[in-house]
Amino acid sequence: MSHETPPGAAAVVLAGGRSRRMGTDKAQLRWGGGTLLEHVVGVVRGAVPGPVVVVGAAGAPRTVGDPRVVAVTDDAPGRGPLQGLATGLRAAAAQGSTVAFVCSVDLPLLHGAYVAAVLAALGDAEVALPVVHGHRQPLAAAYATALGDRAAALLDAGARRPGELFAASTVRELAAADLLADPALRAADPDLDALRDADTPEEYAALTRWATGPRP
Repeated sequence: MSHETPPGAAAVVLAGGRSRRMGTDKAQLRWGGGTLLEHVVGVVRGAVPGPVVVVGAAGAPRTVGDPRVVAVTDDAPGRGPLQGLATGLRAAAAQGSTVAFVCSVDLPLLHGAYVAAVLAALGDAEVALPVVHGHRQPLAAAYATALGDRAAALLDAGARRPGELFAASTVRELAAADLLADPALRAADPDLDALRDADTPEEYAALTRWATGPRP
């Protein structure tokens, strides 16, 4: 596995979901000294040299006071994460980036070593897709930003799932062993806790306890 982040790589944070299972806006949950959105944006901003695109819901841009952060909105609601991918990747491409790390806002344990390892694994593929903890991780993956247009075309044809984009793209799947071949990631996060998401109040509480409690 290469260990170099592609030049000009961007990051895309999807923060336009309805947070139905959480019961409140996940982006505004408290984490550290601010919101979960601010925390995740700070993590990816420190891990990529290019812009950070934050995708909000239609009519509700997620503003973050940082000149490197570009706030855009999903103006076709109800079309799921594939719509968020299309919007975010197109915005990153418009900023001049050819590749981007894409994540959801509900990854409080995300860190720079994970972002760098996934981006470095992209190589000449169009998607670097971790397959960890028993399933694909499309919202903690790296993409060629040119896929934004392809995702939009698939949406217009009725597609709604990231898997439909993967079926039409060159995908490099990354098992846990592939990711942990990166020495920085292996040292920082041998259990790949970066991928633990907060979908429900119970998961958020558990991750908060994990992050603030004593370490073995």
